[in-house]
Amino acid sequence: MTTARHVVLPLVDTVSVHVVSPHWAVRVVSPLHDVLSEDERRAVLTHNPDSYLHVTSDPLALPEPPGDLGAESVQAKALRRLLDLRAYTPVSEPTLFVYRLTDRGRDHTGVIAGVAVEGFRDGRVLGHEHVQPERVASLVRHYQRVTMRSELVALFHPVDPVITELTARAVERPPLLNFTDASGVNQSIWRAEPAEAAAVTRQLGGQQLYVADGHHRVAAAARLWALAAERTTGQVLCAIYPQDEIELHAFHRRVHGPVDVPALIEGLTEDFDISAAGELDEAPDVGPGCIGLHAAGRWWRLRPRQPLRPEGVAGLDVTMLDQRILRPLLDLDPGATRLQFVPDLRDLDATARKCDADGDVLFTLHAPRIEDVVSVAERREVMSAKTTYVQPKPRTGIFLS
Repeated sequence: MTTARHVVLPLVDTVSVHVVSPHWAVRVVSPLHDVLSEDERRAVLTHNPDSYLHVTSDPLALPEPPGDLGAESVQAKALRRLLDLRAYTPVSEPTLFVYRLTDRGRDHTGVIAGVAVEGFRDGRVLGHEHVQPERVASLVRHYQRVTMRSELVALFHPVDPVITELTARAVERPPLLNFTDASGVNQSIWRAEPAEAAAVTRQLGGQQLYVADGHHRVAAAARLWALAAERTTGQVLCAIYPQDEIELHAFHRRVHGPVDVPALIEGLTEDFDISAAGELDEAPDVGPGCIGLHAAGRWWRLRPRQPLRPEGVAGLDVTMLDQRILRPLLDLDPGATRLQFVPDLRDLDATARKCDADGDVLFTLHAPRIEDVVSVAERREVMSAKTTYVQPKPRTGIFLS
């Protein structure tokens, strides 16, 4: 009896892809659906039939045809339409790409490569977030119907001068693609030379890698690989950045009312020193270990009376908020429907005004450091949902694999 041989793939390898054609890029390339608000998604889906958002939009939010997995989904039809229109050009052989995204005046330069699914399971790539099983299951169903991948998982690695030099050499050449998308973000890609690709994959293969963004996509890819009895390539399409190219922003917490603000303030005094925070109509800056509060038209700063906390998840500001405020004083767990996550890149003053109008309260946090993410990942712990809003956010629709 012959048993199937288990082939161990290199951690990082070249990828076989199609690349969006230059004259299609502006209309096709899109943020992931979960980066956009519901209103933003609806606007794109309504006004741009060529946007890749038609392929990646939440499979639970779009109508599905009846029948089994053999029925073509709305998203699969959208992808087939783009392929029929020749919006993509196949690259002749497997390779690596250098991908630069310029957002808010800052360049983020990384490498596009395939990363072995096994690397996420054996610890060569470490994550830091809990995944929601129902979300993973919906992505698996989506992947079974849309068999080509464009959604990039963002990883990071310790700064490596060899990789820095190789990517710098690549970007000195004319780019294969350069465009500014509808949101004003400039994007460029360069194809690596064979010797560069070999050196980068070898160097990255010896690094400890960490997930910056895309934990649910990783879990879905691993599940799909297992369901396919490991007949797929076993790769996850990734954008891999040096650690110093990653920016971490906070997710703030808006609690929908009604909230008894006097009772909340009274409860906070047990663990926190509370002080008015400057101008009433301006969100205060909050540093590590401090929480901002907007309630009933006023801003406050909350400073814990016991500021020393342990390492890992237990020492994060979001854990302090969850364990000392949201759960005991407002009876909220991180998945409560009354809890809304607000990235700090949005207009907090506008959010605060909406809170006042609706009787809500808003808690603001300082972003974790990249060292905090590494510490949590290496301790095999997981952060609360929406602890970090990671930049850059690689776009979808540039590469198909």
